[in-house]
Amino acid sequence: MHLMTRKLFVSQIVLLASCHTQSVIAKSTVATPVSLAYIARLYSMKTTTSGKKVILKNKWNTIEVETNSRRAWINGVMVWLQHPCRKSGNNWAIREVDFKTGIDPIMRSYAYVPSKSPSLVMLDPGHGGKDSGAVGARKVYEKKAVLSIANRVKSHLEAKKIKVKMTRTSDTYLSLQQRSDQAIKAGADIFVSIHADGATDRSAHGVETFIMTAAGCDSSNHYGQGGDKSAGKGNIHDAANAVLGFSIQSNLIKTSKRSDRGLRRARFSVLKKTPCPAALVECGFLTNPEEEALMIDPSYREAVARGISNGILGYMTLVKRAH
Repeated sequence: MHLMTRKLFVSQIVLLASCHTQSVIAKSTVATPVSLAYIARLYSMKTTTSGKKVILKNKWNTIEVETNSRRAWINGVMVWLQHPCRKSGNNWAIREVDFKTGIDPIMRSYAYVPSKSPSLVMLDPGHGGKDSGAVGARKVYEKKAVLSIANRVKSHLEAKKIKVKMTRTSDTYLSLQQRSDQAIKAGADIFVSIHADGATDRSAHGVETFIMTAAGCDSSNHYGQGGDKSAGKGNIHDAANAVLGFSIQSNLIKTSKRSDRGLRRARFSVLKKTPCPAALVECGFLTNPEEEALMIDPSYREAVARGISNGILGYMTLVKRAH
């Protein structure tokens, strides 16, 4: 099984199916609390506490939620909530939007994934041409590294007889709108944009996967400061985005062996405008000396490509088995 561990898939078969949630959450429901006690009952989990964490566990899965924080973990993989876990009466609770567009889709993907089995994957190597993207101290260019990784992902998927198209196959410049337009024109069923990170802090490191922020919520990088809360075309697939993103992130941290920065939310243009389940992957920090050196190494690029392709294959497997 390419996606998550077998225990997560088995739990999806055992648990009763929930109703499909609306993809775009109305602002009036964003603030509705869902208690961790309710979630524990729903998944037949026992609840314990350890430090700042509330831990929900059954024989298949473990959910850890950090109180007064947006961090949670599902079977050890970090998932960033769009709102902090807070006290609601006597119970700790998360927001309904985080439950319906994050936790529950990952736990019970069969109730949320599209009815159509994916047939075309669109890979989007970030930047290109005049847009070099991040550049490391050793002059490793993001635009070149991610094209190499995308080509490897393409090869892995095509070896499984999956049709793949790429937004660019050479060092050419494409606008963000052109990338989304290509997905629309091709009728893509899955869109994955591939990038490398950069930061002013050279110690920043690890891999992360972004999906579209739910309507009415702040993106992960707003750090509580607020910002754009608008909806986009990508919100149609909020729940499926979570399934795809979690599958990619969980596989990526296994193969890359880099630290887990989590499944996060952002209103990146390609996530906001692409009309199918979509994710944007950051494969490491070119501004970090250790990870820049890894980006030069063909074996690391292969490991990252294998993680991304396994994540896509895992998502496709869940869709096929759900119907």
